[in-house]
Amino acid sequence: MHRITFWLGAVIGMTTWLLPAAVRVCAAPPDQAIIRTDVQTGFANGGWNLDRYSDLPRLDANKSMPLADLKGPGVIRHIHITRHQPKDLAARGVVLEIWFDDAEEPAVQCPLADFFGDGCNGSGRDFSSLFIECAPWSYNCYFQMPFKSRARVFLRNDTDKNLSSYSYLEWENLPEWDERLGYFHATYSRRCFQMATTTDQVFFETEGSGHIIGRQFSVVTDEPVFERFSAVMEANNEVDIDGQPRRVDYLGSEDSFTFSWGFQQPFTGLRAGMTLVKGDLPCMLSIYRFHDHQPIRFGKSLRWHLNWSQEKQMSGNKKFGPKWEEAIAKGGGWVDYATVYYWYQNSPGGYKHQPLPAVAERAKLIAKPDRAGP
Repeated sequence: MHRITFWLGAVIGMTTWLLPAAVRVCAAPPDQAIIRTDVQTGFANGGWNLDRYSDLPRLDANKSMPLADLKGPGVIRHIHITRHQPKDLAARGVVLEIWFDDAEEPAVQCPLADFFGDGCNGSGRDFSSLFIECAPWSYNCYFQMPFKSRARVFLRNDTDKNLSSYSYLEWENLPEWDERLGYFHATYSRRCFQMATTTDQVFFETEGSGHIIGRQFSVVTDEPVFERFSAVMEANNEVDIDGQPRRVDYLGSEDSFTFSWGFQQPFTGLRAGMTLVKGDLPCMLSIYRFHDHQPIRFGKSLRWHLNWSQEKQMSGNKKFGPKWEEAIAKGGGWVDYATVYYWYQNSPGGYKHQPLPAVAERAKLIAKPDRAGP
């Protein structure tokens, strides 16, 4: 028996040795160590005209400042942007817009603070993750953004103040376009609603082919019943994919962001974090999660909604349930969600972003109406 095992091992080893070198080598070399003479480094400055480039456009009031206009095929690898003062207006008053190829709509349209996870209008703490970073007085983005023919990046100042700003962008050319590449997208939306025991609220939906790579929520409530985000955390995060309901069904918002037992204290990790947790009224929360390890893929459509109707532990509780229903009956129970979804899609445009309200409205921590309505 030992002789047979030895003979088989020798044959297998000899067979492996006789294979061509290209077949024997299975492991690909690490990308960062590959010398590429067919790839060139690209760079663009923006905003700061008090140095070598005095003709750079500034981030002036009610103006759109071009940061880069790039010829493809290429890939944006890093965007660095100054944080601006006054924070209460600039955090959501400055908007990041990115257009790819010949699309008629921007693929990215987000207030700066929300795109970079600086929650609740610029109140989050500094942190670093895989894709976005709030560094001391600056923002950094590391999403890879490939484009086939053209990429245009703008900062839009919707405030009535000229803002001092410096930004730069780092990118590379692609020797050729790969049709498997998707276009990066990000969209900001805001919903303020009365959160009842029957609420089922759509937060994001799109059509096409692609995958979700991450999301960021800023949540505010002034409802005493929801202090420390009681019941707010309990929504099922239901993701309908290609017409099939609940292909993904997280049984709790905090768990969908990889946490447990609510939102208890700040934490920032590579893929998930809480950059702001304020449990007393008005309660404020800023959370992010990235899905690079397991993108949520769709072939035709995706619909992401938060559903509180299945949470029997809270609504059926003899003490908490009646308080919750009473708060709604009296015109309370308001929650404000400002969200950003990040995804890749097969089209460079075509997504209709939610119109942005005036800067003063954006700056409000909670955008509920003066009195309860439908």
